[in-house]
Amino acid sequence: MIMQVGYEIDSEGNVGNETRRIEDLQLRFILLMTVINSNLATDLETKQRLSKYAVNTCHKESGIPMSELKSLIMRMTKEVKEITDSIEKKMQEWEAA
Repeated sequence: MIMQVGYEIDSEGNVGNETRRIEDLQLRFILLMTVINSNLATDLETKQRLSKYAVNTCHKESGIPMSELKSLIMRMTKEVKEITDSIEKKMQEWEAA
């Protein structure tokens, strides 16, 4: 008997024999990173340590390549910045009115 390591992904995005989709794994990862980094009581060093652990664990358990996880973090950071900038602009417009 040959033991398989990692996950196989079919053409529909299903992982192994499970019905979870890759997008679900990515969403879980994004939510985890958001929770880690949005906790105001946690210092920067702890956030960085937890973030590295989350990336390594997600890569190991899901089989999602590190490059894809890095890309997700970069896109997430860009989108958060755009949303924050938009909110700040709206707040300034409301204050001026």
